[in-house]
Amino acid sequence: MSLTFIGLGLNDEKGITLEGLEEARRADSVYGEFYTNIMPNLDLKRLEKEIGKKVEVLDRSQLEDEGGKKVLTAASTERVAFLVPGDPLIATTHISLRLSLAKMGIASRVVHAPSIVSAVCGATGLQSYKFGKSITIPRDQPLPRSVLDTISDNSDRGLHTLILLDVQAGKISQMTIRDAITKMTTADPRLEPRLAVGVARVGSKDERVKASRMKELICEDFGVGPQSIVVVGRLHFMEAEALELLCGASHDNLREPS
Repeated sequence: MSLTFIGLGLNDEKGITLEGLEEARRADSVYGEFYTNIMPNLDLKRLEKEIGKKVEVLDRSQLEDEGGKKVLTAASTERVAFLVPGDPLIATTHISLRLSLAKMGIASRVVHAPSIVSAVCGATGLQSYKFGKSITIPRDQPLPRSVLDTISDNSDRGLHTLILLDVQAGKISQMTIRDAITKMTTADPRLEPRLAVGVARVGSKDERVKASRMKELICEDFGVGPQSIVVVGRLHFMEAEALELLCGASHDNLREPS
């Protein structure tokens, strides 16, 4: 009896590691969730073909409201694989499920995969140790004060802020970079001249990355999700070069706003 959390990566079923694929194939039963993030090119049928068994998809209520009871029950008698977008337990709520397993004396482990938290560094050229606390902007609620406070606190220390945009599974229309910047600059117009990077579909062939001031970035069309924003802090000279060469930032963008 055991449960293995297996990351699926960022884009499609090819993001699963060889180890993750082997673990899923060895499992007696395989569960998955796809509400914590959007995988733009995932094909569940192809994934099931690779694994060689059916994937039972669980929704938010089954994992959060019911505490993952179905998965816990299965893991108490058999070997279970649990598939999660991105890197399991990064920017998800599934740590509570792993804690429940520990309390029941059921072994668990994590097979890691790419996450936006790490992949954003490769996409933008910004250095991982220059990031501060990340935060999520909800779609259907007023902008939480904590978003502005997090950007301010990170900026005071010269750090970048990764802003994740709320994902609502099953809805065609998802929150966009334009929506998020509108919320932020309406709440605090002083953010308009701040340098930021919009990233969309990181890890896919049509990945879109653009660096500009927020007042200009709001006019960019980033296409479909998932989308995220990095509010840029103090730049190392190599980071500045990366924003120019990899993200299309202009020399004016890279100068401190007056």
